[in-house]
Amino acid sequence: MKSNFELSETDRSAMAAADAAHIAHEHAEDAKRQAVLQVVQRTVSAEVYAEIVVELTDDGYTFDYQIASEPRGREQDDGAAWGKHYVNQTTNGGYTGDDYAGTVSIPMGDGRFFQFAYSM
Repeated sequence: MKSNFELSETDRSAMAAADAAHIAHEHAEDAKRQAVLQVVQRTVSAEVYAEIVVELTDDGYTFDYQIASEPRGREQDDGAAWGKHYVNQTTNGGYTGDDYAGTVSIPMGDGRFFQFAYSM
């Protein structure tokens, strides 16, 4: 069955503008993430930074990177090089019952915390 639907030039232009805005936003967010990670890398030991990179990879989609003065969530200790950290899990469910989201705060050793949100 052939579809008779066609996009107008106005629709194509609007979609192209939306795509460009989305790409620009993602580039800005990536620059912000990289700037925060540079501060973290300069502050913590190489071992701790390596474990942070693994944590970011293991935690699904991570975003909202920041340096915080106070942690969020409950204290946990899973044997990581940084010692205790904090997790504020805000979602557990979803269609399959295994969706997770929240915030992780990892101590940087100088009274500040590397904090990020995750969704998996």
